Amino acid sequence: MSELPFISGHLRLSGSAVRKLRELREQVKIASLSLPMPLQRKLLELMEQARHWTGTPQPVPEMTRGEVIRAIRWRLGTLPLDGVLASARFVAQHRRRGRPAAPDAGRRATSVPSRLRRARSR
Repeated sequence: MSELPFISGHLRLSGSAVRKLRELREQVKIASLSLPMPLQRKLLELMEQARHWTGTPQPVPEMTRGEVIRAIRWRLGTLPLDGVLASARFVAQHRRRGRPAAPDAGRRATSVPSRLRRARSR
């Protein structure tokens, strides 16, 4: 092989960079599923901007949720490391911080636990 770090115009990544790229791709793929549809579309637009284009990137067409998820997964496989890093930052910034408390959570805390209810009913 050539001693040059470039092969057909692309930078050759080290083993640790390839590992990081694969891990981040998987994390973004999983985390993007929990994003609401408008944010998934924005993530897809961000990915389109990060891909290597010879011209200007095409706008993202109208898609169903399933199509958007498939498009995100496909584009993740074609993004360079910097594009995956930008996508991971976007997902981390917009990730849901947890589920809101149930409206009757206080009532449940004072009620009898289910295992005790089962024992009483016997």
